[in-house]
Amino acid sequence: MIHYHTRIASFVLAFGFFISCSTLQSSTQESAATEDLSEQQILQQIRSLDENISSNPEKADLYFKKGKLLTKLAQKKEDPTERVSPYTNARQVLDRAANLYNNTANSESKDIVSDLLNVTWSLEHNQGVKLLQADNVDKPNYEAAIAHFNNATVIIPDSAVSYTMKARTLYKNQQQKEAIETLEAARNNIENPPALLLEKLAFLYLENNSPRKAIEVYEHAESFSNKNLNVLHGLSNAYINAGEHQKAIKLLEQLIKDEPKNIVYRQSLATELYFLGKSKIDSVVSARKRGISVDDTVFDSISTLFSKAEAQFSQASDENPGNMEVKERTATFYYNSASQYQKLVPLVSQKHQEQLQEKIRKYLSASIPLFEHIAEQDQQNQEIWKKLFNAYSILEMEQEAENAKANL
Repeated sequence: MIHYHTRIASFVLAFGFFISCSTLQSSTQESAATEDLSEQQILQQIRSLDENISSNPEKADLYFKKGKLLTKLAQKKEDPTERVSPYTNARQVLDRAANLYNNTANSESKDIVSDLLNVTWSLEHNQGVKLLQADNVDKPNYEAAIAHFNNATVIIPDSAVSYTMKARTLYKNQQQKEAIETLEAARNNIENPPALLLEKLAFLYLENNSPRKAIEVYEHAESFSNKNLNVLHGLSNAYINAGEHQKAIKLLEQLIKDEPKNIVYRQSLATELYFLGKSKIDSVVSARKRGISVDDTVFDSISTLFSKAEAQFSQASDENPGNMEVKERTATFYYNSASQYQKLVPLVSQKHQEQLQEKIRKYLSASIPLFEHIAEQDQQNQEIWKKLFNAYSILEMEQEAENAKANL
C-alpha cells in the first residue's frame, strides 16, 4: 500500500524540516501549549476529545487534535519501545482525519496531517541515526536505535529508509533473523520497494544460507532495476550457491560483457562451466553403474564445457600474469578436470578410453608448470606438493614424483 505522504517524508530527510511558514508557526504555538502538559493531562484531553468525537464523528479537526496529542503522549515516554502503542493509535486517528479533510475544499487542511506525520517521523528516524553516529563508543545503544527506527515505520509505514536503517542496525547487533523480518515487512508495505532495499534483503538471505529465497528477491529487484550490476552480481552468487549452474553461466556471461576485465566474473564463469561439466560426468557415472546406456553426444557436451572453462581461466591468467591466486585456480581446474575424466575411464568403451586418457594427460601436463611455479613461491604448501606428486606419477615422471614426495 502506498501512503500519500511518502514523497514529503523523503524530502524532509534530505533537506530537514521544511514546512510552510504558516504551518510551522501554528504548529510551534500549539506545541508550546502541549509541551508542558503531563501524561495525565494529555490523557485527560484525549478522553475529552473522544466524547466530542462520539457526538461529531465526521469532524476532521477533532481527529487531528487527538492524533497530535497521541504523538505528544508517545514522546513523553523516555523508553522508545513504549511509544509504539500511542504512535499506532495516532496513525489510525490521523488517517481518519486525512480522509475527512480530503472531502473538504480547504487545501491547507489536507496538508496539516502530512506535516505532523513527517515532523514526528523525522524526530524518531533522526534520533535513531544520531544514536548510530555515536556507535564509536564502547557499547553502542543499538536497541534504542532499533526502537526509534521501528517507531518511524509505525508513523510512516512505507518509509523505505527507516526499514533499511532498522535492518542495518539489527544486523550490526547480530540479529540477522530480525533484520530479514524487517526488510520483508518493508516489501509488504511498500508497493515498489527500492532495488537497494531488496538487494540488502537478498544479501541477508544468502548470508543465512537461504539461496533460493535470495534468488527470488534478487530476481524481483532485477525485474525493475535497469541492469543494476550490484543486483546482477548478487543474483549470480545466489545462483551459484543454489547450484543453478546454467542460470549462473548465462548471467555471468552478461556481466562479463559489461565488465570484461572483471577477474571475479571471469573466474566465476569458468568455475560454473566446470561444475556444469562435472554434474554431467556424475550423471554419466550414475547411469553407467545402473547399466543405462548414454548417448555419445554427452561426452562432446562435457568436453565443450571444460574447453570453455579453460578459455576463461586462460584469459584471466593472460590478463593477470602475476596473480598467484589466478595461477592456483587455473592449475586446480586442470587437475580437477583430469580427475573427473578419470572417473569415466572404467565405464566407457575402448575408443572413449583412449580419448579420455589423452584429455587426462593434456590437463595434468597443463597443471604441472603452474603448480611448480606456486611451489617455488610457497615451499611449505603441502597441498600443492601432493597434487604435483599425483600428476607426476600418473604421467610416469618418476624422478619428479620422487622429488615431490620428498617435499611432503
